[in-house]
Amino acid sequence: MDFAQLSGAGQIKFSTTSKSVTPFAGLASFIAWLRQIGFYKQVNQLMPFSYASPNAIPLADTFCAFLFSVILGASRFAHCDWLRFDSALHAMLGIVRFPATDAILRFFGRFTQGRIEAFFRPLSHWLVGLLRPPAEGFSLDLDSTILNREGHQEGAAKGYNPRRPGLKSHHPLLAALAEAPFILHAWLRSGTRHQGVASSRF
Repeated sequence: MDFAQLSGAGQIKFSTTSKSVTPFAGLASFIAWLRQIGFYKQVNQLMPFSYASPNAIPLADTFCAFLFSVILGASRFAHCDWLRFDSALHAMLGIVRFPATDAILRFFGRFTQGRIEAFFRPLSHWLVGLLRPPAEGFSLDLDSTILNREGHQEGAAKGYNPRRPGLKSHHPLLAALAEAPFILHAWLRSGTRHQGVASSRF
């Protein structure tokens, strides 16, 4: 069958084969949903800066490459290289040149505090606007989690960590709409911060 690429650049033939081509074909339905809601278009329109070079990888491509790397298990920037040679996944995304780790690092290095707010605030508002609130309203849950850290990352500290006692961690606080589920906001906190749990309906 024909499959429209996430970027909207074109269509590809999507079918099963006797030979394994990619382990990520199951992402097709998720990619189709992102295309249906216009995710790539929104990312492209809201990008708060641009590259001068005509040979640069499109910024929305770099963002989506990083996003799907995280979805597929990447926990550090170097892991993004896992997907660089999966041409079938690139075709589904509509990415002609998958960015290397250095390109992704340079991309995020351009995000000053002002650019972060200029990009992620309207993107979050757009995503929230897609939600259908239940008749009884949403429940806002505040909960903390533990992110184990290695090395010397800013804010990482030794604190409460039942899974890896004595090692450094971050202790972010998450605000989520329970019925969606949808994370509205996250506060990255030091590993020395205490746990926090709360819930309210609105």
